[in-house]
Amino acid sequence: MVKIKFPYKDIDSIEIPDENLAGVYEPEEIPISRSEDVLIRDSFCNPIGTPQIKDMVREGEKILILSDDNTRPTPVKKILPHLLKELHIGGIRDKDIKIIIALGTHRPMSKEELVAKLGQEMVDRFPVVNHRWEDKSQLNFIGKTSLGVEIWINKAIEEADFIIGIGSIMPLMASGFSGGGKIIVPGICGEKTNDQMHWAGVNLGEEELLGKRDNPVREVIDQVSRQAGLNVIINAVVDSRGRIVDVVVGDLEEAHCRGCRIAKKVHGVQIPERTDIVVADSYPFDIEFWQANKALDTAGLVVKEGGVIILVSPCYEGISKSHPEIPNYGYQRVVKIKELVEKKEISPTVGVHMIQVSRVAVERAKCILVSEGISKEDKFKLGLLHARTPQEALKEAFRMKGKQAKVSVLRGAAEMLPLLS
Repeated sequence: MVKIKFPYKDIDSIEIPDENLAGVYEPEEIPISRSEDVLIRDSFCNPIGTPQIKDMVREGEKILILSDDNTRPTPVKKILPHLLKELHIGGIRDKDIKIIIALGTHRPMSKEELVAKLGQEMVDRFPVVNHRWEDKSQLNFIGKTSLGVEIWINKAIEEADFIIGIGSIMPLMASGFSGGGKIIVPGICGEKTNDQMHWAGVNLGEEELLGKRDNPVREVIDQVSRQAGLNVIINAVVDSRGRIVDVVVGDLEEAHCRGCRIAKKVHGVQIPERTDIVVADSYPFDIEFWQANKALDTAGLVVKEGGVIILVSPCYEGISKSHPEIPNYGYQRVVKIKELVEKKEISPTVGVHMIQVSRVAVERAKCILVSEGISKEDKFKLGLLHARTPQEALKEAFRMKGKQAKVSVLRGAAEMLPLLS
């Protein structure tokens, strides 16, 4: 027997028979030769596609810093001191700096969460505001892109002379990779813009999106961000152990492309074959199922057609605080979800999330969800199977697929890019 522990103190370990275990997979540890401070400092000194920030800003200009939220591992607290040094050298005063948390459609961050993300000094020193995507009074329409996407965006950009986006880069189903212009859309945009962005990739499968920078969704993101005036991005590549492996600073496309190549090396995992059963945890994307489904996306690439995925995630805040309508519909076949969007019963943003889950958990495989944050009743409403423990889930998976079924274990699946041989 092989005992597998999960990164959650309240979730039991699982024991898998040796003869059934195909492999335990996680990204390899990348050697890092520089300290975090030196690594971040060097990235500011060597921007990609732009001059150094200190040479781009002018005294008296209004600076808008966009930060991602607590659903992302970006070490914003470590990056900000370096950024502020650059801004001050460029003649910028504290009173001309504002920070917005680019939430997309996530819930607002609490004061305690803001302090954890930015640091107490930064929260006390600068105005910090949560973006509210659903509040139309906060938004202005600034035109359409050449693709016809309407840009409804936080009014604060019109008051800013220089916009800086801080985020991180990792494989992501919705757009190929996180980071780059995503700090603008969905970061600080309204529902209409976010819907059009997400829907651009609705007909693409997992293998056409995950880990691919060039795709229709990213094209929308780049266009909207450029038109909105995003001057510079600062994107970290953080490994599954929480270490900063690299940082890219510079142009929203050129720097992001470089970061994506780095992220592919950091998060890519060679997997020799698909298996009937896949066990995956969603750490650290486990605040709610809206985030945890990133691990399901990854597992969907590794499980065989008709197989079983055991998803282990606490989902501390349930399914989705921002989208409570999801259990009313559940994860149905993709054609049915598209009909709901066409009838305007659900938004395209919610529709894309539901389609991503349904392609894996309804049409390709079955999903047994081990999570204390979602009740047995709600799991059934969603169309997912219930188990109290990972071991109970494995027993049910063997019942469904047979005692000889092979099992793959994906550690930190939400951040993983499976590279199938």
